[in-house]
Amino acid sequence: MRDANSACAAASLPLARKLEYLRSRGGPDGGEPPSDRHIADAVNKAAGETVISHVTLGKLRKGEQTATTDARLAALADYFDVDPLFLQRSREEIVNEIALRLRYLIALHADDITGTGLPGNSHAELVEFIERAVRERQGDGK
Repeated sequence: MRDANSACAAASLPLARKLEYLRSRGGPDGGEPPSDRHIADAVNKAAGETVISHVTLGKLRKGEQTATTDARLAALADYFDVDPLFLQRSREEIVNEIALRLRYLIALHADDITGTGLPGNSHAELVEFIERAVRERQGDGK
């Protein structure tokens, strides 16, 4: 079982808790948790423009504001050196989207796109398809 403080566990948290999780890890250098002002200044400096204020960041981190732009989240993700999807979507949303895309690939592979996106493919079928695709890509062709 994964630690409750792991990134995987954090991926399903609301945005405020994700931001606090990242901040509590000490930012990109792993030191003391940076202030909202420090994070905002670093994000804005890296972007070469004002992307976020420390006030807005504080509201996001405290859950007083729950929505923001993907561009702002991408800039924050860059600061914390994480994939932007970590802040932009929940783990469940990402898993569902990947499963949908895999079903589409399976349908294309079977030359039958009539059922694309329908929940007909089981988890086992998706895993088997992925494993087969990886083997083919590596040249096994099994």
